[in-house]
Amino acid sequence: MLETLILCGVLCAYPPSDVPPTYYAHMINSEENREYVGEFELTGYTWTGSPCADGVYPCEGVTVACNDSRLWHKTIYIEGYGEFYVHDTGGMANNVIDVFVGSYNEAIQLGRRKAKVYIVEDDENETEDTN
Repeated sequence: MLETLILCGVLCAYPPSDVPPTYYAHMINSEENREYVGEFELTGYTWTGSPCADGVYPCEGVTVACNDSRLWHKTIYIEGYGEFYVHDTGGMANNVIDVFVGSYNEAIQLGRRKAKVYIVEDDENETEDTN
């Protein structure tokens, strides 16, 4: 159900273009499937040529780095910015999220900002322990 795009040698997954944006609106805009984790400082980082900590290459609009273990390998919602996936870690403090952007200038333009962050709970992947 996802199309792929090769960008600067990076394989990224995007929703198919024939699916209306409203199809995904419940996942992005629903507050019911979010758990508030706190206010984080946002910074930007860009292409280094290296893969993320989990081995995949970063994608603009998808990848963020964070050292907070509660967020590792989770989909998060950053208020005012949308959903991202924590593929990477870095040398920042636990209350900092590094957003992968397309260029050095975009990273500088992002600067340092604060935003509320939520873990997006995926109902489809949650299973109950029946043991």
